[in-house]
Amino acid sequence: MMNPEIKELTKSFESKTRNKKERFREFCAHCWYVYEKEIKSKKSKRMINKYNIMRKNTLRYIIDNEKSVTFEISK
Repeated sequence: MMNPEIKELTKSFESKTRNKKERFREFCAHCWYVYEKEIKSKKSKRMINKYNIMRKNTLRYIIDNEKSVTFEISK
């Protein structure tokens, strides 16, 4: 069962490449920028910290579960 946040990120992800490794790298960058956009839009230090933690945990999850994430984004 994949994390619901990751599911949302996979739905918003579009890749131009067919190479699975390159697509995975693009997905990691996509996740980084989605959270970066949220962080830049917040004024509160508490909310900025919340999104920093979410970004770190999401990227850790993606890297730890590379095979299942790659399968999901390759559909």
